Amino acid sequence: MTILSPLLSLFYSTANTGRTWTFDYYMQQVMISNCTLFFPIIIALIAGYIITREYTDDTMKNIITIPIPYKQLLFGKLLVLLLLTICFSFAGNMIAFIINIFAGFPGAHFGNILNMFLRVTGANIGIYISVLPIILMFCCSANNFLGGVALAFVYGYFGTFEGTLLNYYPIKASMILIDPNCGFEYGYTYHIFPAFITIILALMISMIILLNKKKEPGTLTVVKKKKAVRKKGW
Repeated sequence: MTILSPLLSLFYSTANTGRTWTFDYYMQQVMISNCTLFFPIIIALIAGYIITREYTDDTMKNIITIPIPYKQLLFGKLLVLLLLTICFSFAGNMIAFIINIFAGFPGAHFGNILNMFLRVTGANIGIYISVLPIILMFCCSANNFLGGVALAFVYGYFGTFEGTLLNYYPIKASMILIDPNCGFEYGYTYHIFPAFITIILALMISMIILLNKKKEPGTLTVVKKKKAVRKKGW
């Protein structure tokens, strides 16, 4: 899925809009596609997988013998998810850079490449924080984490809209913190301070949900269909 964003941005560049595509503009489109279309789904899917795998593989009974609180175990999994977010960001950046070489967009020099790599990675970390409340509310259950993935898709898609109120929308705020001029071509000017407050609030809400997690590991089980009992005799 990390290759879809660079490919989609390359497809946009073939449109005859009179726009001159440079490395900066191409990477900006990669960042926007990441934040609004692909990365919320990637994060929610991976989170659901690494959290609910203990129940689908029935390994939680072995883990709970270790005297570690469930909240601490969940926090460790979320930390792994953050590291994966950084790894996937690096992989996506490398794919975008390789595609840029073949596309021949001008402006790719070392300082520019490093700057765009950091910006795309920073935006993806912002998306990680924005999606955390959905992960904690939906993706901790083996029975309905796919609903959380679907919600993450819709959540990210609304980030494609433009408007002053989107300063306070976490997905859009992730892009605004990295590029306040992300809505310039549509006539909108965004501000860093409201976006920063929005991301901080999303992180605080996530921490509150995590600290007040009341479900015990044993209650998170996979719903299995009951097998029909075959009657004995004739």
